[in-house]
Amino acid sequence: MRQWVRHGDFYTDPVKHPLHTKSGKIELYCSEIARFNVPDCPPMPKYLEPVEFLGNAKPGQVHVVSPHPYNRVHSQMAQADVRFEQNVKGRQHVFISVEDAAAKGIKSGDLVELSNKRGALIAGAVVTNKIMKGVVSLEEGNWIQLDSKGRCNSGAINMITTSVASSGLSQATSANTCIADLKRCDDAESPNRAYEPPVVEQNATLKMDVAALKLTERAARIKGATMSQMVPGEKLFYERCTLCHVPREPGDFTKSQWHGITQSMFPRAGLNETERNLVLRFLELNAKDAVLP
Repeated sequence: MRQWVRHGDFYTDPVKHPLHTKSGKIELYCSEIARFNVPDCPPMPKYLEPVEFLGNAKPGQVHVVSPHPYNRVHSQMAQADVRFEQNVKGRQHVFISVEDAAAKGIKSGDLVELSNKRGALIAGAVVTNKIMKGVVSLEEGNWIQLDSKGRCNSGAINMITTSVASSGLSQATSANTCIADLKRCDDAESPNRAYEPPVVEQNATLKMDVAALKLTERAARIKGATMSQMVPGEKLFYERCTLCHVPREPGDFTKSQWHGITQSMFPRAGLNETERNLVLRFLELNAKDAVLP
């Protein structure tokens, strides 16, 4: 039986298998992050008060967490029959504590509305003693269908989450730091229509020979022409480097942020020292805070 242990090689021989940190070791204090001097990303673990949490919520508000669904990947498969496994009245289910449900006159099977200054959504209540008072759990990934009031009739968490990044360095999502008002919803305008296919209008007079357009060949020519005009570092960046859950344009991050991102990006891309310098030079010249000529 094969077994995998995270950083197992490092544990066995830390000299031969160093980590991708500057020191090659596990760092409780990171001098590289300290050098970036990002106010909301200290170089060692430290508690920072979230933008939104129960500690600064108004009376009656709840903390909304948005975990990944166990039976789909983000919004993929949200329209499939797996949604019937847990949906309530056709909407995404939301776990509510027994105490909060009693205080707001909500029972399992009711529709509820979650709202804040960013938006509103309608979801289906599941009352449970497995979640703490003051917290509700609404899985992410639902498709959006807006009603006449601008509420998502499907239960899409994106309507109320904040776009504030987890830090100025990582720029990662902080969706689970979200506060909202909760109430029973008695004015839903229609069933959830997020997953109904659009109306297709047939036009008998319109005929098109798709093969004759030679779209694949044309796309290849455009790609070739674009890549041929790139400087070496630019070409390496777009061909070899990948990022997870974030934009991949140089202007999306500052030079300091790129220095942090590339610490893990370069090893994944398998770039040698010369290639790394070429890519980093390209990123620095085109970063958000680069000095324009």
